[in-house]
Amino acid sequence: MLQGIPILPKMFTYINIVVFGMEITPLCEIGPGVFFPHTSGIVIGARRLGSNVTVFQGVTLGSKELDMGFEPALRPEVGDNVVLGSGCKVLGGIRIGDNVTVGANSVVLNSVEPNGTVVGIPARRIT
Repeated sequence: MLQGIPILPKMFTYINIVVFGMEITPLCEIGPGVFFPHTSGIVIGARRLGSNVTVFQGVTLGSKELDMGFEPALRPEVGDNVVLGSGCKVLGGIRIGDNVTVGANSVVLNSVEPNGTVVGIPARRIT
């Protein structure tokens, strides 16, 4: 085991980086139906991705402070039926509610209530 993670998930993570250009922590819970149309530059350091989430290229989900281990309280949680636009950043121990669209290149630093769209830097709700 390396840092409490069995060797097989760790190897899978490294293969993802080399083959697909994306990094997903083995500690992230991923629901069914998650879709990566373009994998280049994706970093998933979230504690959870819900069902039917679409993650476009260049998306980063992770802590907004240095977290060498994996502290779930510092990691975002993404609900069901969420679309994460190209290049968006979702940072910190926040929750993106169900049925939310995050616009391209948005920076989300606060939790987002279900059923809406957020855009901008920092992201703000527009619907």
